[in-house]
Order: sequence, then C-alpha cells, then structure tokens
Amino acid sequence: MNKRIRNLLIFLMIAISLVFSSCATSTHMNVEEEAPAVAAEETTAMMPMAEKMKENSVAGVFVEADKYGNLLTSITKDDLDAVGLSFGDMVNVTVEGMDYVCPIVSTYSDVDVGDFLLRAKDDGSIYFAINYGNCAKKTGAVADMPLTISMNNKGAYLLEYQTRHLEKSEVRSDYASDAIFANFREVKTSNIGSGILYRSASPVLGDARAPYADKLAMSVGIKTIVNLADSEESMMSTIDPNSWYKTMYDAGHVVLLDMDVDYSGEEFGKLLGQGFKYMAANEPPYLVHCNEGKDRAGFASVILEALMGADLNEITYDYMMSYSNYYGVQKGTEKYNYIADTPYNMLMTISNGMEVTDKNLSAIAYDYMIRNGLTTDEIVELMGNLM
Repeated sequence: MNKRIRNLLIFLMIAISLVFSSCATSTHMNVEEEAPAVAAEETTAMMPMAEKMKENSVAGVFVEADKYGNLLTSITKDDLDAVGLSFGDMVNVTVEGMDYVCPIVSTYSDVDVGDFLLRAKDDGSIYFAINYGNCAKKTGAVADMPLTISMNNKGAYLLEYQTRHLEKSEVRSDYASDAIFANFREVKTSNIGSGILYRSASPVLGDARAPYADKLAMSVGIKTIVNLADSEESMMSTIDPNSWYKTMYDAGHVVLLDMDVDYSGEEFGKLLGQGFKYMAANEPPYLVHCNEGKDRAGFASVILEALMGADLNEITYDYMMSYSNYYGVQKGTEKYNYIADTPYNMLMTISNGMEVTDKNLSAIAYDYMIRNGLTTDEIVELMGNLM
C-alpha cells in the first residue's frame, strides 16, 4: 500500500475513534462474567470509627516503626487466627478514632503501590504498612499507641491475594512447548499485521526461560526489541554474552527502559512513551518483553492492541494467555474471571475521563500516547509499522 494512502487511512481511524469517544457510554462486560472485586481505592479507605462488635476483633499497641514507616504491632498471627481473621480478609485497623480498611496479606506487593495492608510475616509478627509508603507518617501512629483490628469483609480480598501468589514451574518438561514455557507469542489482534508484534518472557534474565525466549525471538526475525525491565547494568549482570540478544544489543536494536510496575504512575507512562517512540522509529518485527512477559509487557500490549482497533474481548484473550501459559488458569473458572477484568481496569486507570467501550479503546490509547510524549506523526508511523 502506498505510504501516503496508508497514513491517510490511519488518520481516519484516529479521527473516527476520537469522535466515538466523545459520545460513548460505559458498557463494560467481562469476557466471562463480572467477578466480585475489591476496588483499589477501597483498600486505602479511611472513615470515621463506627461501633463494632467484639467478635472477630483483637486489640494491641504499636511497638515501633522501622525506617520505612512500617509499624510493628504487639498483635501476632496467632491472635488473628484466634478471632477468625485470616489471609484475604478485609479488616478495619482502628487508630486514634479512624478506621483504615485494608487486607491481611503476607508481602507488601500483595497490594497496589500506595495501598494500606496488614502484613503477617513468617515469624508471626503483624505489621501495619503501606506498599511503597510511610504508614507511620500517614497515620501519625507512634510506639505504645493502641490499635484494634476487626473484621470488615470476610474473604473479600482472597481472590486477589491468591492471584498474586500463583506459582509456576521453572522446568521446561512441565510445559507443552518451548513457546508456552517462554510465554512467547505473536500478538494477533485486529489490524496488527502477521509476523509484526511479539511478546515474551525475558531473553536476558539468566533464568531457565531466557535461552528459549532468545532462540524463539531469533527464529521469527525480530529486528527491534523493547526491554521494559532492564537498565544496562541489570541486563549485563545476567545476559548470556554469546546470545543472539547480545548481538542485537551491540548493533543498537534494543532500547532499555528500566520501568517499575506501577502502570498508573507518571514515570511509567513517560518511559513507555519512549518505548513506543522507539518502535515508531525502527522496523518491525518487534519484541516487547519485561521479565515474565506478563505485567509490564501485558500493559504495553493492551495499549498497542487498543490503538490498532482491537476490542476488549481480543485484548483480554491475549492478556490471559500468560496466565494460562504460566499457571494453567483455565477459562471459565472463578480465578480466570477475576484476573480477566485486568485489561479493562488498566484502560479505566489511564482513560483520562473517557468511558471504556469497544468504540473508543483506540482513542484512549491515542490520548495516552499523546500525554506521554508522542506526536500525532509518531503515532501514525507506529500504526503504519504495526499493520
């Protein structure tokens, strides 16, 4: 196709998408059925203290705050067990007349960045904390100040907690193919050309999957690589110096973005924008990867697929293949349905006030790219490259 005609068609796609976005209404339906979920903001909610029943409640004091502001309590895991409070429960942590609603979990990363949590450590100690935040400063809690932990909603966070603790095998023979083991696949959603866009686990992480991802990327003729996870230092500490990937890096065909995992963050968006600019300026086929090829690569794929006109079903199907590949999460199960809301929630987070419908997904992606440093010409070039 003549490049001028191609670019005109892309401009028309963008214009039509933007028109639809101005009048669309939200009609979100999950791929299967809408599963019960806990909104991210609910885990950080604060409200005036209400009268609470003594059942499912335990009292104690704060012992100390560590240097990050995580608050050690005098309450133990055994104390929580004794009153029926367990992992995945949403609880009220009452401090100085305020209730902080959060889940009982085992690690900080069991909640989103900025959310409150009640952490039960392996040694039985209980910490009140904020993931990547200073809980002591936020709440004003100090040593010897009393607190109460009481039930808010039994098991309301359990699916989310279990999702964040899915386990995968590191043994190749446990998987049906090299591609499934390496979570390597072509992105085949609407308007993306054949053999143009691929995603995978990291070919440079130095783990069991890396050599397979490296070999598969070479086999499909990848010309441009967007590494979302690494800095030069981290990549060089694990890369096989004799790998195909190393020759690609030495030849200048790899961009290293060193991104965190907070896709709602400003820095994340700016760095991903740089990755999209790099794709616009370089030839396909493209490989987009992070470490597992699941979260950061999942988000980048959602944006590219939406930009090119995929609907939510297509986007969600591709996103969920990582969970099928790694963890055997089966379509139609409660866990699948719960995780399958993620692409919609991602698009909601970055939609800048637009309603999330199939008619305006491309406009949301276009607007996201504009906000994160791309020009219209660069977006047009990227779209043309992906066709």
